Amino acid sequence: MRQLMTDTLKTADIVWKEDHNGCLIPTSRHFDDIYFSQAGGLSETYHVFIHGNRLTERFGQLTKNERFVIAETGFGTGLNFLAVCQLWQKIAPKSTRLHFISTEKYPLGHDDFAQALSVWRTDDSFGDWVDALIQVYPLPLAGCHRLHLSEKITLDLWFGEALDTLNEIANNQHEHSIRIDAWFLDGFTPAKNPDMWSDALFKAMAQLSHRKTTVATFTAAGFVRRGLIDAGFDMVKSAGFGRKRQMLCTAPMPNQPTLNHYQIGFKPKKIAIIGGGISGVSTATALSHRGHVVHLFEPDDIMAGASGNPCALFSPKLTLLDHATNHLPTVSFLYSYRHYKAMNLYSQIFDQIGVLDFLLPSQKTAKKRQALIDEYPKSLISTHYPQKDSSALGQDLRQTDIVAHIPMGGILYPINIAKLLKKHFIHHPFKVVRLQEQENRVVLTAFDGQSHQNFSFDQVVIAAGFASHFIDNRLFNCRKIRGQVTWLALTNGDDPKKPTQATNAIKYDGYSTEFFDSKSQSKSLLFGASFIRNNTETKLSDDEHLSNFQKFSQALPNYCQSLNISKDTHFEGRVGIRAQTPDYHPLVGKLSDSDHIFCLYGMGSKGFSFAPFCAEILADLMDGGILPMSSKLLAKLSPNRDRLNTPIQEED
Repeated sequence: MRQLMTDTLKTADIVWKEDHNGCLIPTSRHFDDIYFSQAGGLSETYHVFIHGNRLTERFGQLTKNERFVIAETGFGTGLNFLAVCQLWQKIAPKSTRLHFISTEKYPLGHDDFAQALSVWRTDDSFGDWVDALIQVYPLPLAGCHRLHLSEKITLDLWFGEALDTLNEIANNQHEHSIRIDAWFLDGFTPAKNPDMWSDALFKAMAQLSHRKTTVATFTAAGFVRRGLIDAGFDMVKSAGFGRKRQMLCTAPMPNQPTLNHYQIGFKPKKIAIIGGGISGVSTATALSHRGHVVHLFEPDDIMAGASGNPCALFSPKLTLLDHATNHLPTVSFLYSYRHYKAMNLYSQIFDQIGVLDFLLPSQKTAKKRQALIDEYPKSLISTHYPQKDSSALGQDLRQTDIVAHIPMGGILYPINIAKLLKKHFIHHPFKVVRLQEQENRVVLTAFDGQSHQNFSFDQVVIAAGFASHFIDNRLFNCRKIRGQVTWLALTNGDDPKKPTQATNAIKYDGYSTEFFDSKSQSKSLLFGASFIRNNTETKLSDDEHLSNFQKFSQALPNYCQSLNISKDTHFEGRVGIRAQTPDYHPLVGKLSDSDHIFCLYGMGSKGFSFAPFCAEILADLMDGGILPMSSKLLAKLSPNRDRLNTPIQEED
């Protein structure tokens, strides 16, 4: 296998040229080729890729909850994908799901991308898809970006070499994985981009295909046709588009016996989730979106445990850019950011106030901390310069050598997340006392406070945080860490929703944020959290309130004084118990000696950042889906990984 992609990614070098109609057309300097023709770009997409793969007919024949998978070797401006979305909306049954996978070695920057697509806003229905794609278009960072255009349309956009991408997808495949239904072999012409049109790529395509998979491409080059046939595809020539006399596509009734895989059909399952924190709720939502029936067992209210603080900090812990593709905190933050932003359309979930981060633990020296900041796009992280800020908070920030500004960070409101997502599952306020795995099912025994009841499920997910080990002792017994947060009402100011000075949340050796407390209907300040190992007591501690206050006042003394807060202030608080692993990675996947029992827990203090992405991964593993991540990162999450055999040391 070739060396995996790195995180150093070059964006497309675009020049805008006038065509014969006077329209500005994006052209690649690197390949000296246009991305599309405004006069015929959309028509060419329909002729080559949609008709060439018989998608109109195939979409109309899909059955309830069925999924269709398309893969593309050159995303460019996303025009092919948008045309498919429009067709899918018109023809495909409402319950069906579209999974579109595309690669791009040189992604367009956001401004070029938006400009390139602006010419396709003439049609209202198409313009809506254009706007939706521009809205979720990711930062130019290598690896996979999973984007949801709707509950039923998912785009996995891989930035990097096409062959590397296909090899990564193949590395995560197993006998129950779904296969690609149709290929869009696109990209710049073979004469100008020969590296992409290789026998190795064609063979990688075949490895991910099934007997009825179709392929279409605009070129009729002989070496492309021969390479695809040698890989196992039943290719024929067809009438090309416009001035192109011929193109290639699979035969109308493909006969591809060398592609010995069959497509795995979808079968809705009855699934139990044990645990009602952010991990359990996120998993239930991901499975529900895929058409499964989900029952969630939680004796208390939803998100009443470690996930139940009045607000939660949402901010990444970044690594050097070269490691970002396999760095869970980075990958999960980018996915979860889009996830929570989308949820804001329905409720006040995410307040994107930004985060000021002292970057204490990330790198040892100021030089390395600055290098980390400089490597990333400024829309994700930049250096904060408080020299002109005369406020008390500004005085505090000037005392720190480097402060990072993370504009995509902010605070989350767990109670609103719980209210919004509870529609995706049936809640049983029962305590699970036993699991009994049988040949084709799992029998779950639960106690409702009066009697025991038995339930039968196709699959079970244990997402009960630190208590997961007690439900099934085969699961890793995480370290239990008590965390107490502290908050108080701020009485100064007329508007309870308006911040005093700290318009951003702040990370130091702890964190603080101003927020609107819906319970007291007051502007409030929260700081914390304590970190007490091997302690599962949930009673509030005055000593931990004092410790939280001391960290806050030492990090931000002038800001603290300006708010007139002292150690004698009356504090509110809450305790949650976190579950921590030796390598700080959660446990995501199926137990090695089980056929039907999965787990998702061990998030430590990063549950709100990790859970949405890890839930997607787990749902794909349970559903046979194609995973949006590297095989290296997936191995780091396995509940059966060797690292878990290393005892947790107190200094870890």
